[in-house]
Amino acid sequence: MGYLTNYVKSRVRKFRRRDEGQAVSEFALIAPLMIMIAVAVLLLGYFVFTQIMVVSAANQGARAGSALSVDENVSQQEMISRAQTTAESMLSSGLNLDNGNVQSQLIGNERFETTVTYEFQFPFSIPGTNIPDSHMINHTSVYYVWGEDDD
Repeated sequence: MGYLTNYVKSRVRKFRRRDEGQAVSEFALIAPLMIMIAVAVLLLGYFVFTQIMVVSAANQGARAGSALSVDENVSQQEMISRAQTTAESMLSSGLNLDNGNVQSQLIGNERFETTVTYEFQFPFSIPGTNIPDSHMINHTSVYYVWGEDDD
């Protein structure tokens, strides 16, 4: 009987010292959290990229309209059209143009304004939450028109 007791005790001690499964169980606990953090970082990066593209498109459109506004050979309608084309070209270089809208206008022959609106659509939705499926990103850029009579 003493032999059996010693044998069981040695097996229990050996079992307590073995930690081969510890790393697997720790990984199983941490992996979902790490995957969620990685997906969140990628989504945030995509959102920031979209914001930068919207701001750049509005700036380029307003700049083009302002530069064309001092040219007397360019009509106001052509100026607005080319400014919108410039902004749309900038926007379409990295985003889906179907989700965007560009508006340009000359305000009182002194400033040119371009507004870009883009609907950022999240790549996935989480059912049962209040998280929206999309977010509107708006940016308005204004460039002042410099003419020959300015000091």
